[in-house]
Formats: sequence, C-alpha cells, structure tokens
Amino acid sequence: MTNKLSEKLVIGRLGKARGLKGEIRVKSLSDDPKRFINLETCQLENEAGNVLSTKEVVDCRVINQDVWIRFKDVSDRDAAESLRGLYLSVDREDAIPLTEDSFFVVDLIGCSVYDQEKGLLGKVSYIQSNPSADIIYVKKAGEEDLLYPNLKTIVKNIDLENKRIDVVLPDGLYEIYR
Repeated sequence: MTNKLSEKLVIGRLGKARGLKGEIRVKSLSDDPKRFINLETCQLENEAGNVLSTKEVVDCRVINQDVWIRFKDVSDRDAAESLRGLYLSVDREDAIPLTEDSFFVVDLIGCSVYDQEKGLLGKVSYIQSNPSADIIYVKKAGEEDLLYPNLKTIVKNIDLENKRIDVVLPDGLYEIYR
C-alpha cells in the first residue's frame, strides 16, 4: 500500500485584521515565520481543507515573530476581517526545501502510532505547536485522545512512507489517558 503525502502544506492561519488597508495577522504554523517574506501566492482553505481561493501576496512583514500579510484583492479592513480563521497553504513543490532527515510536521497527521509495549495507540489527529516541543494528539475510536510530546526520548522511529510512528511512552503516561 502506498500512502501519498499531501500535495499542499498548511503554513498558517489568518487572524485579526490590522489598520485600514487590509493587513491580516497570520499565526505561523512554520518553524520559521520569516518563510512568509518571499511568499508570492498561497491558497486559502477552510477547516475541512477545501481550497476557497488563491491569493497573490503584495506585502508581508515579520515583527517580533508576528507575521502580517496583505493580499492583492483585499484592500480594506472589512475584506481582511472576512478571511479570519481561514488557513494558508502552499503547494509542496513551492515549500522551503527540507534538510536531510527532516519532514513537514503536517505529514505526521494520519500516521498510526505504536508503543513497543501497548501496541497500536491510534492515529495522529492533531499537532499542537509549542516552543519546547510539539504535542502530538493520538485518536483511537471510543477512547480519550492520548497526548505526548514530540521528543527524541519518546519517538523512536518515523516512517512517513508507511505512515507509522514508533514510540516508547514514559511510565504512567498511557494510564493517564486510557
């Protein structure tokens, strides 16, 4: 069975409008907010991942890790505010190249997570970005989500081709959730 990686990458979520000229704050989902500076076009998606439109970027600034962006056809505050909550995505081929042995965090979504003692824990459903370590949410039907930090001491192997993550959970972590 071949699992194809998504052709697009979600890189941010639109927040509040600023000023009168259509500038919008972006919550960056990238590890480097400066990646937005060279962005020329992007797609706007809803929560379900449906592409609503393609936008041309006319201005982008990074101020203290905050990203502010303006689109060509969004010229006032009301138009900018109407985009609040939508996601920004780019085609995978237009993304910043990865270094060897690295991956896009979004590629973990849908991977099956296995613990060496407990077996299948479920599938990655969400990843919460945190400064010290991302938090991985694992969903299994009929059970509470299991959360663990994405640390080398816990994550032993990531096989994106087979959508599999092998972990060794710390003592007691499994029992907190299940």
